[in-house]
Amino acid sequence: MTTIKDAYFKLIEEKGFNVDPVQVSVAEAYDRLKAKIMQDKPVAKEEKRSFMQKLFKPFAETEMEYTDPRGLYIYGRVGRGKTFLMDLFYNNIDVPKIREHYYHFMQDVHKKMRGYQGAEDPLKLVAKEFAKECKVLCVDEFHVIDITDAMILYRLLDALLAEGIFFITTSNREPDELYKNGLQRQQFLPAIEIIKNRLEIIVLDTEQDYRMRHIESADVWFVGDTEAQEAHFRKQFEEIVGTTSEPITLDVNGHPFTMIEMGNDCAWFTFEEACKKARSSQDFIYLASIFETVFFSGLPQLTRFLENEARRFVIMIDEFYDQGVKIVIGSDVPMEKLYEPKGEKALDFEFDRTISRLIEMQSQDYLDQPKRATGKA
Repeated sequence: MTTIKDAYFKLIEEKGFNVDPVQVSVAEAYDRLKAKIMQDKPVAKEEKRSFMQKLFKPFAETEMEYTDPRGLYIYGRVGRGKTFLMDLFYNNIDVPKIREHYYHFMQDVHKKMRGYQGAEDPLKLVAKEFAKECKVLCVDEFHVIDITDAMILYRLLDALLAEGIFFITTSNREPDELYKNGLQRQQFLPAIEIIKNRLEIIVLDTEQDYRMRHIESADVWFVGDTEAQEAHFRKQFEEIVGTTSEPITLDVNGHPFTMIEMGNDCAWFTFEEACKKARSSQDFIYLASIFETVFFSGLPQLTRFLENEARRFVIMIDEFYDQGVKIVIGSDVPMEKLYEPKGEKALDFEFDRTISRLIEMQSQDYLDQPKRATGKA
């Protein structure tokens, strides 16, 4: 049987990458978990019946439970190989399994819950449904930002583990930092405790950001028509994220915001979605806080007919620059022809600063730097 560690060495050699000792240690943790999964079976639950219960019901069915740890919680900065190693594990274990991005997983949970409206405990029924589908549940990018999700995650995780499912997840945050400053966070704290107590917590944080090897300064401003931009971006996005996804709509300050693709703290959205709709600086602050890399396509030449859109673009670039977000832009025109000022309300000064920032954001120094925290909320 192929070990995860062996599969890691083989793939690293095929791709011509360097072996990372931290990644090797995580591969070894996956191997320990794989061995446990392959031998997993329920055991008799600790006897908790009273003397009288034993006396009058001596042959009552013994309740069963599953031993811990029931999975892995792997966290660290972006680009360190968390998704890469999860996919390696997923592709090298032969049991019923599901692998989803966190947002898609929660959408699936809510969809299943709607089918059990009126039931006493719909989450238990949802967990039983998952148990029929999988023994291993891999959820990439565990990142709680929605209060509805936060309120149900403890009962959901508890129910999934009670059904014997192994839960493997990746995150950029250590468990105690999840849903930090979120509304009614105290109701989410039991979910953190179940993660800490029932999953093995592993830090994957090397000095090398492997994602950045796919982004060079020459690649962050692409000029072409809509079709060419889409083809270029799909290839680049898949190289960085490792997978492709269906479009997904996020709630951004109470308004829908549609991503063409999303994954691994990367998002791809269009000029039309970000700048042609009524967006505020708070919207861009929020997007900058949750994404490390943004693919931004469909940027036209900004003429006097697009003055409001140009203002939103300036605000977006300011916020992304402030937080150190990497941005890959697909445009109809070269950068030097982007803005065509006309009239008294022209954004000459603002756009001079924006172009200066865009030039800096193309530099290798900017691409190599870590994301910055600004303290904005």
